[in-house]
Amino acid sequence: MSDLKIQDILFCSAFAGEIDKLKSNPSIHTFEAGIGELEAAINLQKYLSDPSNWKPKAILGIGSAGVYNWIPRKDWEGKFGISKVFANYQIAFLDKKIRLPESMTFKLEFPDLQFPFEGNDFVESATNGTGSVTLEDLSPRALERIKGEGLAFENMEAFGLAKVCHLFNIPFGTIFALTNKVGPKGSEEWKLSWRKHSDRLQEKILSYL
Repeated sequence: MSDLKIQDILFCSAFAGEIDKLKSNPSIHTFEAGIGELEAAINLQKYLSDPSNWKPKAILGIGSAGVYNWIPRKDWEGKFGISKVFANYQIAFLDKKIRLPESMTFKLEFPDLQFPFEGNDFVESATNGTGSVTLEDLSPRALERIKGEGLAFENMEAFGLAKVCHLFNIPFGTIFALTNKVGPKGSEEWKLSWRKHSDRLQEKILSYL
């Protein structure tokens, strides 16, 4: 078990509903970073650059994630996803429909982070921070790359937050409610399930106090 305490962590969400239960406990530090990769990154950088703000020992992105279909639903449904490896692969890039400079950073890892959670409720894998929501089934080419790099989860804000934490040399990870399968019905499935799963996730975190 990690020596990192819940009280030492800054929990960063995209919007208020993902941290509302945590905020009710004065010993937990939360920050609403904003929706989308760029907004989340800019707002977290502003927070960390302000010397008057509390400085965390680690930062965890908290929210929801879709799951790529190479992972069977029975292996993730009802569980929580944790990551400390983050990629930034646009699906169109994997399909060779767009070109990006090779000098760009597409992957960040935080091997020194030790999660203060354990048990069968948690599934650890890498997260693809797309900056958008994938609404199509992945092509065989894209799915092969996603599976080959062990990317199980998709989340809009994760890579932006990871980039800022890497810049500030702060250990970073994510903890997600796994709400839906990535694909055409993903958004609808998320709308129907995020509140329930967010409540479960926040209650799980509070149980570690």
